[in-house]
Amino acid sequence: MIKNPSYSFLLPTTLVVLVTTAATGRESAPRDSSPAAMGNAGDWCSPLNILEETRPWASPDRSLGLKEATVPVTPTLESGDSRHLLLKNPRLWYDNTKGLRLQSDRPHADLWLGFRYQWRTTNLPGDIRGVSSLQRPQGGEGDLDLRRGRVKGGGTLFSKNFTLYSEYNFPTETLLDFRATYAFTDNFRLRFGQWKSDFSRERVDSSGKQQLVERSISNYWFTVDRQLGTSLYFRFWKGKAFDSSVWIEYLTGRGRGAGYDGESGFWLGRWQWNPQGKELAFSQSDLKRSREFLSSVTLAAVQGHTPFTRFSSSGGRQLPGYGAADYRLSQLMFETAAHYRGWSWQQELHVKEVRNRSTAKEDTIFGGYAQLGTFPSEYCPWVPEPLEFVLRFAQVDPDTSLSGNTQREWTFGTNWYFDGHRNKLNADLSLLDIDDPANGDDSKVRFRLQWERSF
Repeated sequence: MIKNPSYSFLLPTTLVVLVTTAATGRESAPRDSSPAAMGNAGDWCSPLNILEETRPWASPDRSLGLKEATVPVTPTLESGDSRHLLLKNPRLWYDNTKGLRLQSDRPHADLWLGFRYQWRTTNLPGDIRGVSSLQRPQGGEGDLDLRRGRVKGGGTLFSKNFTLYSEYNFPTETLLDFRATYAFTDNFRLRFGQWKSDFSRERVDSSGKQQLVERSISNYWFTVDRQLGTSLYFRFWKGKAFDSSVWIEYLTGRGRGAGYDGESGFWLGRWQWNPQGKELAFSQSDLKRSREFLSSVTLAAVQGHTPFTRFSSSGGRQLPGYGAADYRLSQLMFETAAHYRGWSWQQELHVKEVRNRSTAKEDTIFGGYAQLGTFPSEYCPWVPEPLEFVLRFAQVDPDTSLSGNTQREWTFGTNWYFDGHRNKLNADLSLLDIDDPANGDDSKVRFRLQWERSF
């Protein structure tokens, strides 16, 4: 059974129409239909040729379809009578790495619109929060579920230094991201809006660029997630041994979709050391089969007042055992990550203190994960290049003052990349083990299969 049907595709369709209208103005500009001006129109308009251009296995580039491929969907619009154009020399085409793309010379514009879908089936739906998550009735198991359906858009506008980005999830009808970033230099940026705060790598990594079907069980307990706020980014000693990236952010402390209330607020800081003088991108898997070892070492902290104890794409919520109150949250994180010759590594270690400001009760949560992935074709030539194997271990202690209440996850996953992260199959198998002195112990095996597709 297929779940989560949605007619919200009307929204992206409307956006495409508006973008096209902006490019052409109210009246169509005279167009030179000569072969010289149109190019080989028979080539670009042929469905068979478009299919040939977008097939990753037809590309001589063997880096899992990561080439900067473009497929034009309309010829370049020549200015003609510029009085009828809102944009000078607009160009509209399909970019295999972004989606529908629009560029113009004046005013400057380089905008794109893309779509992403995740179809998933599993025997254990939902987040793992405790023993009850393993024992609950498993309604929906085996269904083919549209886990995520996103329309994304962004790019530079008016200036190459000014970047816009927005993301909408239409199965839940939720606006996830809306942000603007201005780059004063390559090493100094200002951002404002709503986005995934730059705290932990696992959360900042897009769900579409994960090595396993979903993030680890520790993410539920420690993520700061999307917040409305302001951010400053600095980079010092670029290209040198002490190359460092620094994020300083002030956030609402109330989660996605909530503004400032004058009482809540988080200060967040992230320092990332780039030992090789280059930044490691927020993306899992070494798809490029890096010939140069690239790594990062990170310390991050967040502190502030909030009425919530956990955050997600749904906004501010409460961890199990907590209710509405005025809390002071303090979190510390240590993180490492590396890519080299098809190998990828990342881990996080978290400490989170939750203090009820009314009762002065304070709890400490401890946990993290370690994850290792590899493309065996790098050392076993007979293994297909698109195949990747991944191992992950995660553990959470929801209350360090108690004994025997640990949550553990062992996961093995395999991926097949048709076109990098834009078209892939994920499958993983997990052993979930939960010790709970109040509700008893339990363990369960979870299987998940997912198809990720971006356009």
